[in-house]
Amino acid sequence: MNHSCTQNRVEHIASAEQPFHFVDSGLSYVFLVGIKYYTCECGRIIADIPAIKELMQLIARDLVEKPTSLTGEEIRFLRKRLGKKQADFAHDLGIEPETLNRYENEKTPISETSDKLARLYYLAFSTDQMLSQERKALEEILANWKSSRESKKITKIVTDNEWRDLPVAA
Repeated sequence: MNHSCTQNRVEHIASAEQPFHFVDSGLSYVFLVGIKYYTCECGRIIADIPAIKELMQLIARDLVEKPTSLTGEEIRFLRKRLGKKQADFAHDLGIEPETLNRYENEKTPISETSDKLARLYYLAFSTDQMLSQERKALEEILANWKSSRESKKITKIVTDNEWRDLPVAA
């Protein structure tokens, strides 16, 4: 006798009171509301998650913008969203693959420098269109960067408690 989850499934709608635990996101604490999911008597759970690419980008954006340290699973999530192998991502961050492995497996807390660089790396190289403004600003800064010990004069003017650049005289 063959089992058919399609015939034996029960439909549910995830609510705020009973959200769907989105384990397949790669993060242990992501829950979704408003989606359909199905449970079967065999224990299998199948979710119907619309616009998954946008959802994953939104989660990644939340991680990049969060004001506290990234966790190992969050570093892994960002790396996987970029489609990077662990050794390649470690190289890109300027750390040893073993160090990245210890970060991702929560054996070592991520250093502040690696944390910030991982966020910047995601910002610079993700395809998230919502980050395009930030990416363009970063690209412009990096494109205009020059190695120099000279300091450029900075002059600002205040008007009605708002600071701005002093217009350059023609």
